[in-house]
Amino acid sequence: MSVVEEAYEKSIDLLTHLQTEKGFVASLEDVANYKRIWSRDGIIAGLAGMLTGREDLKQTFLATLHTLARNQDHTGRIVSNVTLDEGTKSYGTTVGRVDATIWFVIGVCQYTLRTGEHFIFDELHEEIKKALFYLECLELNGRGLLYVPQGGDWADEYITHAYVLFDQVLYYTALRNYYLLTHDQRTDERADVLRELIAVNYFPQKKHVHHPRVYNKSLFEMSLETYSPPLPIAYFSAHNAFNHRVANFDNALLLVLDIIDEDMKTAITHTVFSRCMNDTLPILPAFSPVIDEQDPMWVFLKDNYLYEFKNKPYCFHNGGLWPLVHGFFLAGAADHDESVEYRLESFANTLKRDMYIFPEFYHGETYEPRGTTELGFSAAGYILAYKKIREQVNYLTL
Repeated sequence: MSVVEEAYEKSIDLLTHLQTEKGFVASLEDVANYKRIWSRDGIIAGLAGMLTGREDLKQTFLATLHTLARNQDHTGRIVSNVTLDEGTKSYGTTVGRVDATIWFVIGVCQYTLRTGEHFIFDELHEEIKKALFYLECLELNGRGLLYVPQGGDWADEYITHAYVLFDQVLYYTALRNYYLLTHDQRTDERADVLRELIAVNYFPQKKHVHHPRVYNKSLFEMSLETYSPPLPIAYFSAHNAFNHRVANFDNALLLVLDIIDEDMKTAITHTVFSRCMNDTLPILPAFSPVIDEQDPMWVFLKDNYLYEFKNKPYCFHNGGLWPLVHGFFLAGAADHDESVEYRLESFANTLKRDMYIFPEFYHGETYEPRGTTELGFSAAGYILAYKKIREQVNYLTL
């Protein structure tokens, strides 16, 4: 068996061991709150599990969706995570996790689109509508972009905040998925507006200075002075701040959606590989470049944590190398780069190097595995990349 196939089988094995009757738990490690049903982790594990064709993984995905739906609150929010006995729920600690609700909408829609079991969508339709209403309320000025607090998504101790690209792209996916199943005209119109908002504001061009979708004209004009295509702006805020850091989860999602054209997707793919890939350990960082004590953003990063400071240089989101992000990016890059087969093998060899412990991330300088191990979303990342590169199966049905 080749290392590529072995890594695929090991990834499926981990998802198998993460199954419970309530859904996928995040990790086999019984630390912190990882032995819980998570929206983000569970949906990602479910998307990967469905691609394998395994009926048991499909059913565990469905159980995950039902657990999340049962624990939706009266506002429409979906829990970030919930204990297996459903006695303890978390919507986020330092701040709420906006992406948890978006992942739930995507999960139900993708389950339905992939299986054709529309009765599941019908069964959970009220919860989906409540979730979408909650998300629309987070368009605080009613202009189409979600407002996300610092720590309000998967990068929960990083600096991204306000109009974060990751959450807008995920939100667009949810709206587009919902429209595919309902043909609701208003949702289609909202998705179209959001797609245009992303294309104009996160890829600023001089020709768009007077475009009606420009969110903040003075900020837009400022961004033109330093913006360098093709990579998008990671986030901007109402306080004359915008950030050009490379955010590779955002980039990965952009590669599979219809927000930008194919030439731009190819340019993003090649730029990320040339700028962010490390030859010693070929796994992409979550964000780049690293923030150190000389960086003006350090003051905003160093105190943003719950239990202990994880974002030291080259650690966690601050330059840590993430199998989750790498897998999503390889899946998106498969149609835009001829080297993806080689990169998939390198990914497999990296996982094998540490005996398939599927760590949260690798240190960006020492390359040692760090964080929680036996993480379902790290294994899922490999499955998504494998299925697209080897079998041309996309993780999203669009």
